[in-house]
Amino acid sequence: ARQEEARLKAAAEEEKQRLLASAQQEIAAAAASARRELRVYAASLAVELAEKKIKIDAAADQALVRDFTDQLGRNGR
Repeated sequence: ARQEEARLKAAAEEEKQRLLASAQQEIAAAAASARRELRVYAASLAVELAEKKIKIDAAADQALVRDFTDQLGRNGR
């Protein structure tokens, strides 16, 4: 009976260690995945914000072209 009890305790301990290792691996994988997703989201957000900052309407675009050509004309003389 004591041998059976010891065998059951050993088996339970092995199972506990196996489950613990498996859970730790799952947690590590989930954390790595979350970090990757966060990096992708942050990069996407940075690009989106940059696009909003550099968005130029037609009037501003024409003014920039006009200023540039005026400068070329002045520098070419």
